[in-house]
Amino acid sequence: MGVPTIKTGPMTVEEFYAFTDTRPDEEKWELIDGEPVLHASPNRPHQRILKNLVIGISAAERRPDVTWEVLPGLGVRISDRTRPEPDALILPKNASSDSLERDRNDVIVAFEILCPSTRDRDLRWKRTAYTSLPSLTHYVVIAQDAVDIVVFARDAGFAERHLRSLGESLELPGLGISLPLAEIYRDTGLQ
Repeated sequence: MGVPTIKTGPMTVEEFYAFTDTRPDEEKWELIDGEPVLHASPNRPHQRILKNLVIGISAAERRPDVTWEVLPGLGVRISDRTRPEPDALILPKNASSDSLERDRNDVIVAFEILCPSTRDRDLRWKRTAYTSLPSLTHYVVIAQDAVDIVVFARDAGFAERHLRSLGESLELPGLGISLPLAEIYRDTGLQ
């Protein structure tokens, strides 16, 4: 019978899916440079910000001329060994006929809500990963413990720009989105 072969080294996206298919649905996994990474369950402020963000952007999505959609919980395929999963993303509407797809590589905007355990990865590694996508116009990082949103925009060379006042708005002009920070932080105790 012999000794079975055990694969060592980085995991591919396909191997990652075979692995996560055996895990409970409530677990959130990402594939970072071939290594599966489990995230802690998000807290209430994180989920409230995510809800406010998706609801606010969905209002703009309902216009008849819109060619994009906002979705939470879909992965971004950066390479055969890297598949992060932002909290929400904007991607072209109906670009794929595969209703069972788990990831996309044509992301227009990626949103991350900072958690203490992922702060450095979200600001450094994910910024580099997402901005490597030719389709990406914005990477938006939202703090959950303070009114602070960092916007990295392609047309500004992905330079860091902070929004720190509830009177400001998150502007994504190419998509026709203007979302007040007061709406993003609604009912979080930070307003």
